[in-house]
Amino acid sequence: MKIAVVGSGTVGVMSVCHFLRYTDAEVTCVYDPNKKILGIGESSNIQLPQLLWESIKFNPSLHGDKLDCTLKYSVYYKNWRDKSFHSQIIPNQYALHFNNFKLQSFVFDECKKIYGDRFNIVEENVVNLIEKTNSVNINNHEFDYVIDCRGWPESYEDYHLCDVLPLNKALVHPINKPGDWNFTYHLAHQNGWMFGIPLSTRQGWGYLFNKDITSDEEAVLDLEKILDKKINKEELNEFNFRPYRAKNFLQGRVIKNGNRAIFYEPIEALSGVVYDNINRSFFDYIYGHKSQFEVNNELNIITKAYENFICYVYHGGSIYQSKFWDYAKEITNNGLKNNVIWNETVKVIKSDLNSTEYNLIHFPFIPYFWKKLDENLGFNLFNL
Repeated sequence: MKIAVVGSGTVGVMSVCHFLRYTDAEVTCVYDPNKKILGIGESSNIQLPQLLWESIKFNPSLHGDKLDCTLKYSVYYKNWRDKSFHSQIIPNQYALHFNNFKLQSFVFDECKKIYGDRFNIVEENVVNLIEKTNSVNINNHEFDYVIDCRGWPESYEDYHLCDVLPLNKALVHPINKPGDWNFTYHLAHQNGWMFGIPLSTRQGWGYLFNKDITSDEEAVLDLEKILDKKINKEELNEFNFRPYRAKNFLQGRVIKNGNRAIFYEPIEALSGVVYDNINRSFFDYIYGHKSQFEVNNELNIITKAYENFICYVYHGGSIYQSKFWDYAKEITNNGLKNNVIWNETVKVIKSDLNSTEYNLIHFPFIPYFWKKLDENLGFNLFNL
């Protein structure tokens, strides 16, 4: 069997590792070496270190300097509600903060050492991706199955555009000194929130806001106030975005993953959990355990539940009384109203608040962790 992964960003790397480790297939990564990777410093969930350990025996104690890694034990919510708190990673487990500029070269070198001729690299811009009856043709290379991780789509025709999430722009600012904390900051501010990611060599801060409410000038002034430093424009990376998810993730022999599949804001690093689920679902499809309909149905439930979780975190507002937070509360409450999947989620969680069992409708947490987050946010939504 021949499997192609198109794209070499974080999710492309995850997909290479997944299908090398869990199948006997020959795996080829096809990517354009001239395409820029969004290198902002990344915060993972527990799936990434688990996958790296199982596929290439990555050990942060031995190899962490290769990726500028620090360990992540929680997400620290500050200024969201009356009290600040840590949303803990599962006990006795950890996630990673890592430099995604360095991920591809390190992991691919290790894959070559471990998997030999089963792993191949084709450095080409993908001009044609054509599905045939029994194969997929990429630039005249034939494959049995393809994971499409080419990044943001060229158009949104085949995507659901989300109109119930309040953010659409990020200003990302690196600080060239090591981060000395072991959690990801989720710091609410008057215009949205910002993440803070500690790497062993630098820090990555991302100021998230709505450009239709807050100007770039206002955002930069607030960022300077929060970080207590003057920021030059050339020190900022700007990202405009709109939230979306695929209508169908799997079509025949090709599945979308990464930003090709979904792009929501980076709260709790939950996109990594979705990407892992996509690879697992594709594995089940390839080996006949699930149909195309079942895969798409499950992934639609998961991604809608992901959207619901983001709405949930916003719907009660923050400590700030501002135009942004009024808008965020309004649209996210609308997003949860008459929402079949959300209503079922609340019902299932209420039925057994101390459960440590997980199913799709719980995404992203088991009921016990939903309960703890709800208590910390002071929403009391799951009180019986």
